[in-house]
Amino acid sequence: YHKGYSRKGAAYHAMKDYDSAIKTYRAGLKACPNVESLEKGLASSSRAKSENSEAHKSGQRAKAAKKASRNQSKKANNSDTVSSYVEQKRMELKLQKAALDAQLEFIEKLTQMSDEEKLQQLFNVIDDDHNGYIDTKELATALRRRNANMTFKGSLDKAIDMVAIFDTDGDARLDLDEFQSFLQVMLKELDVNFQEFAEYMVFQTTFAPEDEKIKEEEEQAAADKEVLAQQVKERGTLLEMLADPRLGEIFDLFDKKGTKLLTFKDVAIGLYQLTSDMEQSAKTSMELLLMLDKDDVRTINYEQFGRLMMGIVATLGKDKSFDQMADELVLALTTNTTISEEDKTSLFVAETVYADFQAAVRQQHETAISFGRLQKLFELWDTNGDGDIDYDELVAGLSKYEKSAGLNNNLEAAGVLDAFNNKQFDEGLKPQEFAAVMQQYTNTFGIDLHQLIDFMCLVSVLPEDRAEQYAAAYRETFSSDNVNHQMHGQASNWNYEFVGVE
Repeated sequence: YHKGYSRKGAAYHAMKDYDSAIKTYRAGLKACPNVESLEKGLASSSRAKSENSEAHKSGQRAKAAKKASRNQSKKANNSDTVSSYVEQKRMELKLQKAALDAQLEFIEKLTQMSDEEKLQQLFNVIDDDHNGYIDTKELATALRRRNANMTFKGSLDKAIDMVAIFDTDGDARLDLDEFQSFLQVMLKELDVNFQEFAEYMVFQTTFAPEDEKIKEEEEQAAADKEVLAQQVKERGTLLEMLADPRLGEIFDLFDKKGTKLLTFKDVAIGLYQLTSDMEQSAKTSMELLLMLDKDDVRTINYEQFGRLMMGIVATLGKDKSFDQMADELVLALTTNTTISEEDKTSLFVAETVYADFQAAVRQQHETAISFGRLQKLFELWDTNGDGDIDYDELVAGLSKYEKSAGLNNNLEAAGVLDAFNNKQFDEGLKPQEFAAVMQQYTNTFGIDLHQLIDFMCLVSVLPEDRAEQYAAAYRETFSSDNVNHQMHGQASNWNYEFVGVE
């Protein structure tokens, strides 16, 4: 008999008696819980009551006046005559005053609201599309307006976490009750009371200035609503798994050495116990670790393991959830513990391949970074900007480096000037030729190319006193008495932070 409540509530709503409508819908939900028509009716009447409140009307007037004031300012700046400028400015000031008066009235009306009304008002101003739910993009916008230093990307990541945590019905958005639960946690974290926080957030969300760049990002996020919803659901699944003690037990079964970090071998053996296929287990382990191990530490932690298990459950469980599969996984990991010699050999080969691949990727990364810095060094030494490093520019650059590093004159010994002496480079060195000359110089004296380029770039751009400070530390660390400069390999301990250069 919930239809009776729905009809009665709708009638009150049509008469704009929102208090009676809300009371009716709540009575209906108490008698008939979880009825969608009653829930939607309650949300609609609550929103309508908030939007027809004096505070909301004051806020709308203030926003309209502020917008008109900005338009008048643009007109004033484009005025052709002094009299026109003065007239437009006068109107701009009147609109600014009207906006301020409306904002003051808004604050006064807001403070007079009950906590329930403030909650609904806050929910409404965050619910930008007025559909009765706060999605990830809308919450991200509110979080950013609370903290102006937060980037939209940072606020979006935070919002995904928050919606995933407080979304109890799995629809990847927050209704009013879920939003209230979220607020209760926020209030404890911020150590503020609800009245102050609600008033502050409503004011900030209503009157926050628009940032065009952020606005574009918000519009893009709105266009990707389905993608964001999927991310929320995946995050929610991950958080549920991480909180499940059975995942900790499975992690410990993977973690044979008890280090709380899993290596390639740990993952491969664990997957083998689940599938009895070492070749496929090794392949899957390699793919997963390359995807999860972004920092090239060769291990994954507990949270990354949770992501790994999400992939395993999706692959092995088909339509099953982790909750349904957890006991099966534990059984497989505790009974299938024998590995044949053939599978051990396959595992060793795969482990070697993985290590070699990671080393190759790291080398490519270092080479790419050094090439970029070498280009920068080329530009710094090309003092006349003609796109070539001539004889004098090369000698000046290398001599400055050797002086700063406390080295003897090694230019002749390195043979880097031979090409000029032989007239091979009449027009100077191109970037590729400059790179070859620098490689020759480092090879001759056993200097690490990456660290040499870093040092040269810094010495070239720093003021004289800062350059000498850095050079003194460099000489102290890398003794010039060591002919082969073997200590250059340790130069990774010195970085741009020493001199304050990013």
